[in-house]
Amino acid sequence: MGFINTFQRMSVEDLKEEVIGLLKQAYADGRITVDTLERRLKEATGAGDKETLIALVSDIPAPEGDSTASESREESERPWLINDRVPRESQSFFNILGGSSKTGRWQPARSITCLSLMGGVKLDFREAEFPRNGVRINAGCIMGGLEIIIPPGINADISGIPLLGGMENKTGAGNERAPALSVRGIAIMGGIEIKRKELKRKRRK
Repeated sequence: MGFINTFQRMSVEDLKEEVIGLLKQAYADGRITVDTLERRLKEATGAGDKETLIALVSDIPAPEGDSTASESREESERPWLINDRVPRESQSFFNILGGSSKTGRWQPARSITCLSLMGGVKLDFREAEFPRNGVRINAGCIMGGLEIIIPPGINADISGIPLLGGMENKTGAGNERAPALSVRGIAIMGGIEIKRKELKRKRRK
């Protein structure tokens, strides 16, 4: 079923909660009997591995009008990635008298702090796995710069204080279903820029 790949990325405890919820919903929809519900809830509560938990819901008929297939197809085709695990709360990027970058496949935290002093930081989110609630960046650029690249669809906004510097969002409107990237910062004789780019190569599944 389409949800198995997502389930495999969850922790055992998170998956247990998800399976219990699916069993209750299946009973409410009339897709399993009360005996099946009671037995499987007991098995789910005592389960200690993902395989056992997945087996408890893998044979349940899909509800009428189920959109799992179309949602799965949409997920595989969307230009941004989602982190289905619990993301880190914070991470930092500091650059003094030099340059640094973060590119490729990575998992940003919910909150990112960037400081660039007479240098430059580049954060490329095109292959990043976004937290579902989005990313907030707190940035300070002093005679330096911060370049942020996001994939199509991601929503982005920027605000702060430019002092003899600049702050610019070149991305335009995003997809209402996509996560958001919010930048708050100060640029002193420096700059902060957000722009949108396509991946040049096909994303690996």
